[in-house]
Amino acid sequence: MAERITDKKKKKIIADYTNVQNYSEVARMNNVSDKSVKRIIEKEENSEMVKKVEEKKEENTKDILEYMDSIYDKQKSIIDLSLSALEEKLKNPDMFTNVKDIATVYGVIFDKALKYKEIKNKNNEGSSADINNNIINISKLINNPVENRTEESMDD
Repeated sequence: MAERITDKKKKKIIADYTNVQNYSEVARMNNVSDKSVKRIIEKEENSEMVKKVEEKKEENTKDILEYMDSIYDKQKSIIDLSLSALEEKLKNPDMFTNVKDIATVYGVIFDKALKYKEIKNKNNEGSSADINNNIINISKLINNPVENRTEESMDD
């Protein structure tokens, strides 16, 4: 006979499903069958919990985006300083300079900036033209670090 799934594990399965949206993946994550996951998610009393978890996830995303907006100037400053330091390191290499590490840092900065804009646009239901403009603006920021940059100067 199969092991009974505890209430705690059911809640974890519901939370995991909210993030993953895939019965099989959640089943692997929790070492249960995908049929058990489906049964737990589709159970009427749990469907309300799934909705609440999804609402909380959206609320948390909104809070994070608001926080990220509130520290936008600090982010720009850090990116500008980081890119200036990387540029200086590339211009004056020494025996401790590792090009792979520099490329990794650049990739992380670029990827995170794109992800942030993607999430922000998704929540604001921006058009593909808005997304393209944001990608262009991010590229400008990364490729042309400028001290005391303002948001308006990125549109130039």
